[in-house]
Formats: sequence, structure tokens, C-alpha cells
Amino acid sequence: MIDNSFFEKIKRLRLAVSKKSTSVMQGARKSAAKGSSAEFSDFREYMQGDDIRRIDWNAYGRTERLFVKEYVEERESYISILLDTSASMDYGEPSKKSLASELAAALSYIALSGNDHVFLYDMQRMDKPLSLSGGVKAFGIAGSYLDGVNFSGSLDIYDSVRKMKKRGSGLTIIISDLMDERLVISPERQENFEKLQKLLAYNKQQAVFIHVLDRTEADPSFMGTHNLIDMENEKSRIRVTMDSGTVGEYKKAFDEFSKMIEKTSSKYQNVYVRAFTDEGAERIIFEGLREIYDI
Repeated sequence: MIDNSFFEKIKRLRLAVSKKSTSVMQGARKSAAKGSSAEFSDFREYMQGDDIRRIDWNAYGRTERLFVKEYVEERESYISILLDTSASMDYGEPSKKSLASELAAALSYIALSGNDHVFLYDMQRMDKPLSLSGGVKAFGIAGSYLDGVNFSGSLDIYDSVRKMKKRGSGLTIIISDLMDERLVISPERQENFEKLQKLLAYNKQQAVFIHVLDRTEADPSFMGTHNLIDMENEKSRIRVTMDSGTVGEYKKAFDEFSKMIEKTSSKYQNVYVRAFTDEGAERIIFEGLREIYDI
């Protein structure tokens, strides 16, 4: 999918996770629990059974009371990567599904490089995520998993996220063309998208929405009369005549849709990024997604 030199470049990247980890496994993230790392957190009064090596004797000399030092415990974070596998992703040259799979692979590698626990989801089969942990040595399985994904049918994004198992706070990355009737066609699309954001917030997830698009979906260039077929339901067809006025109206509606998603994501302190298939995975990883990394 991506050559080895690309993975060498992205080794230094680390995903930014502001919520403290609630995982029980050791890793590189600050946890809500107290532990024995080198990073000081706070003092508290000595209690019977505490490790006497943590007593601050300087504080005892000043106060004649026993205090122990507490340290931040470092644990792995949960990084959930959700891949839209609906039929509409099999569009474009190169295809949206190719770019989406490459981004899913790269982001899995970055998370594993940071010793985080990755859950890679086919959004139409949310009950069977691929679980990856233990560093980059676990990455090989991700490539085989992504190669075997089948892009077909339609998708309800909210329903897919609702089925994701609750594991505590973490980062959820949704890679999708967002061609969901509830978001694109429904008059309540903003309300539906807010509902999705609220669900993620309730599940203690920071969210990143990577909107994968072919350039013609944002800026159609074809003119004349055409029969348009819904890729996710071939029985759904419409005959349209494309002229400069029609194209202008479409582009305006598309921009309003994208701005709605970006504005709503920002409201919930989440990230929205457009990713066009002609840009390539490397540019998107290093430039388009730069705000999701710890610098």
C-alpha cells in the first residue's frame, strides 16, 4: 500500500490525546491514575502501607508531618480508527477507498509507534475490530486486514459509532466520504451530525473526521445531460442536465455541507480535515493532519 520509506518518515509523529488515559496497560500516555513514572504529580499525606521511599523528608523537616510524592502513571491510550467501507468509497482515480486504506494504515503505524493500543474497524462490521498493541511489531497484521476489506453497500455513521465498544477515554478517527443519507440528504443533517458529536463526547472520545473526496465531488466538471446512479443503491437513479448554473448551485451546497461539518466539529473541539484523492497520503499525513500530532 505504502512503501517502507514513508513509514520511516512517520515514525517520529505522535498523536495528540488531551484526555488522560484510562487503560490498565502500561504505555507512553499520562494516566488519570498515580504510579511510578519519573514525572512528579503532587504530594499527599502519608498513609499506612505507603512506600517509605516516597516520603519527602524535606517536607517533614519543615512541617513535622509525613508526606509522600505521587507520580503520573504512564499507560497506553486507545486509538480507534474507523474506516468507511460503503460502496461510494469505490469511486475516483485513484479511488477514495485506496486513499482511505492508506491513511488508516499510516495512522495505525503512528499510534503503534507511540505504544498506543489501536482498534481498526470496518464500519459495517463494528463487532469485529482488529486489535493491535505492543508497538510497531504488531503492524503487519493491519496491512492484511485492510487488504481484505470489502467496499460495498451503504452506511449509517451514527449507528456504526453507537456500536463501538466503550473502553474509556481515547481518540476516534473516522475516515469516510460522509455519504450518509442522514448527513447529506436529510433536512435535519446538522442536527444528525451534532447527535454524532454528542455520542462521541459521551463516550469520552476526541474525534478526527477525515473527509475523503474525489476532486470532482467538490468541483464537478462534466456538462450536458447525464443519468446519475447511486453507487450504494443502483436502483436509485436521476437524470440531470448540468450547465454552469447547476454546477454553481451544487458547489455552493457542497461548500455549505463541508462548512457545517467543520463548524460543528470545532464546536465540540474535534477536528475536520478534507482529504482529496489526488493529494496523496503523504501530503495529507504531514500537512493536512498536522494539528492532530504532538509537536
